[in-house]
Amino acid sequence: MERIKINDKTIVVVNNEWVLINPTEFIAGQKNNKSIKVIEKPLSEINYESNFEKIIGLNNVAEFNPELGIDYAFVKSIDPKKKIFYMVDGIPSHNFNFVGNYLISRKIKEINNIGINQAIAIWGKREGENGAIQIKTFDKDDVVIPIIIK
Repeated sequence: MERIKINDKTIVVVNNEWVLINPTEFIAGQKNNKSIKVIEKPLSEINYESNFEKIIGLNNVAEFNPELGIDYAFVKSIDPKKKIFYMVDGIPSHNFNFVGNYLISRKIKEINNIGINQAIAIWGKREGENGAIQIKTFDKDDVVIPIIIK
């Protein structure tokens, strides 16, 4: 694997699916893996203004433990700076860190951004005043079937 430089302003994405929680430790364990392809992704892939400087993609990682990362779909679509109400698998929260920790090693089935008026109508003024984000993950009984498009 080619040498890559990462710091706390780098997002490391594995196989376009998982954002690594502790990238330095993972990368150190992959030093001799020649099959991994390192690419730099554009920051435009993330929807919110952030202090990240770059996104590094690690592709062709054959064996990856999902407990090391958060679903990339979550990182791409959620702004952690926005004070917002989350409903994750039926669990309500205003705490971004709780949501992030809950989602470690879970695949997201669906993310819905709910506007202010609709959020207030569903959850009331206190919860819905800034809109809401509803996230559904795959249950352990659900089967994730990857679709490969060439």
